[in-house]
Amino acid sequence: DPSTRKIYAAFNYPGVVAHVGAISTETGATEHLKDIKGPMMYQVTSLAWDPGARRLFYTTDNAAERDLVMLDPATKKTTVLQRDARIGDLVFNRADKSLWGVRHFNGIVTLVRMEAPYTDWTRLISFPYGTSMYDIDISPDGTLVAASFGEITGKQNVRVIPAAQLMKGDATPVAEFDFPGSVPNNFTFSGDGRYLFGSSAPAFISMRIA
Repeated sequence: DPSTRKIYAAFNYPGVVAHVGAISTETGATEHLKDIKGPMMYQVTSLAWDPGARRLFYTTDNAAERDLVMLDPATKKTTVLQRDARIGDLVFNRADKSLWGVRHFNGIVTLVRMEAPYTDWTRLISFPYGTSMYDIDISPDGTLVAASFGEITGKQNVRVIPAAQLMKGDATPVAEFDFPGSVPNNFTFSGDGRYLFGSSAPAFISMRIA
């Protein structure tokens, strides 16, 4: 959040209850905002930021059926938006103020979209059994979606797909980046939407897409 010079993150380490918090980019001081019920082991929770309304979205009961929660970092007030939604990998689309996520049910991975007030979800596309979509991001102008994919064969790659196409149930990529023998993680768009930045152990990677 450039206006407050804070980085919002999820924390989970020995001696501290898992929680959503903030880190000052000026002093490095941390602020505890809200405990997370049922964190994940490494990623802790799925977290998304709405810069316009200045609110955070995150998930609880992550080892069960996942609830979707909204948090106002200024007041620390939370609102449970959906219970047992099974939705994670949240990302906020700044162009139309929708919230996107990945839903898991009966071994099937489904990309979903949620409009304000975010109390229900709409299915966009379900992938065949054995195909996993994760670490999604949306370009600043809302036109492109980037995501990592894992196949039952072991193949891993990053795909860039037009958002309008996904809204019609078509996941054909306009760009695809393969990672033989390694797993792509956390690829996100640059501020101008021309690059993707992410990692694939042991390397940090940038890719030009436009």
